[in-house]
Amino acid sequence: MSGRISASRASAARTAQQAKAARDAERLRRERQVESALTDFYEQTGRAEHLRASASARAAKIVADAETTAKEPERLAKLAVARLQDLGEPRDQIAELTGLTLAEVRAVLAEAAGSRKPQADEQSAAAAAPVAAQVGAAADSGSAGPGEATKG
Repeated sequence: MSGRISASRASAARTAQQAKAARDAERLRRERQVESALTDFYEQTGRAEHLRASASARAAKIVADAETTAKEPERLAKLAVARLQDLGEPRDQIAELTGLTLAEVRAVLAEAAGSRKPQADEQSAAAAAPVAAQVGAAADSGSAGPGEATKG
């Protein structure tokens, strides 16, 4: 009987080994799937972060370029506010007409007055020439200032 037990035991051991090998193979297949999914996750997360960083850098450059480009129109807008005052418009009316607050109008006019101060160097004279030309052009256009008669 002991021979029969050992043959039966050997058969059971082979069956157990086959079951364990199948289970190990399934576990290995699943671990490879988990590794593949995690690789995809980290790869795509890295790509998304790179895309965001790249877009953020491009957006920052666009905004910086726009800020640089906007300086000249802003300067001309401030000159226009100063021209309104030169034409005799009161500050509250300038604020109402432009949509600026009274404080903003005051700040613009103070800045314009500061930039209009006469200086000895040629650069400031050259910078003041466009202002004088703009004011002169407004006067020549037939627009009458307060208390002036129009040409006719």
